[in-house]
Amino acid sequence: MAIIENKKIILKNGQQLILKSPEPQDAENLLSHLKRLFQTSYRNMNHPKNHWETVSVEKETEILTDFKNSNQKFMISAFDGEIIVGNLGLFGYGGEFIKHNASLGMGLESDYHNLGLGTALMQYALESAKALNIKRVELHVRTFNQAGIQLYEKVGFRRIGVLKNAAFIDGEYFDEYMYEVLLG
Repeated sequence: MAIIENKKIILKNGQQLILKSPEPQDAENLLSHLKRLFQTSYRNMNHPKNHWETVSVEKETEILTDFKNSNQKFMISAFDGEIIVGNLGLFGYGGEFIKHNASLGMGLESDYHNLGLGTALMQYALESAKALNIKRVELHVRTFNQAGIQLYEKVGFRRIGVLKNAAFIDGEYFDEYMYEVLLG
């Protein structure tokens, strides 16, 4: 499940990007992306904005090696030339009776919002998951993240519940929606 084939996409502004699994040698590049992303979007993520400042390139290399060697998860990054500007992780469940399920998380740098990158990443991830016999994908999104909610519903996710006080950010509790999509 670990390595996803390269796919060229064209954004709404005509810009060309490559979607592919990051390799262990992309660790510094991915870490730079995560640092930039979390400075502006940490409230939508699960760590404070300075979290990635404490992660070493060696640790990120270990994480990418784990993804590469796993049959339970994969990662797809959006490369603008050599720079990662978006990332999506799909994490399969390990139990025998639930191994057809996975959870998903993603993040795009703000300069790439509203250009079709989120849609392309999501569609490619769901195609890849389906090819790997994943039948159900779920995700959580903060109720204030309207851009994320619109994207997930656009690609076929349906809201299945509300998780009250699911996140505690900057001294305040926030609810999250739970979404799922069934992959025929």
